[in-house]
Amino acid sequence: MVMNEKYTTEEILIFDIDDTIAISDAKIVVTDSKNGETFELTPEEFNDYEKKRSHIINFDQFRSLEVMKAGRLIDKYFSILKKNYKKGIAIGIITARDNQSMIYEWLRYHVGFHIDKKLIWAVNDPVHGLSGNIQKRKQDAMKWFIEQGYTDITFFDDDRNNIKLIKQLEKELDVSIKTHLAKK
Repeated sequence: MVMNEKYTTEEILIFDIDDTIAISDAKIVVTDSKNGETFELTPEEFNDYEKKRSHIINFDQFRSLEVMKAGRLIDKYFSILKKNYKKGIAIGIITARDNQSMIYEWLRYHVGFHIDKKLIWAVNDPVHGLSGNIQKRKQDAMKWFIEQGYTDITFFDDDRNNIKLIKQLEKELDVSIKTHLAKK
């Protein structure tokens, strides 16, 4: 696929990764330090998970490029990404993952899209310097896009809380943000 080096500077479509444009077998492993019990959560289950003090959370499976490559694309949302990419619309990523470079590599070499690396926000990657819970980090990442001059924003995410928090920015920052709750 041809690199898209010229893309819009006011209009952008921003996608979450997990359970929005791709489904992988990666799970969050939770171990209870008190009794040693271990269980796994899907990203969807993690959205509603309430951490206990004794829980140790392990995201290692989300750091594996091989696990990500083995996943499957969600046709509906991937088609939207592909169609708009080909039109020259800017494409951004806001994901709870913690490795911007891995997401860039996956998109470029496995999926076939050269998304500008600066438009990929893995909100748990220390390179971004974000703090707070996942929703706050995603909201802060969206603020960055708005600060870059994007005024016509469409955001796709599978979590209702993320959608709600991003939508709040519309009034707060006087910008148009269309949101879509992704469904598998």
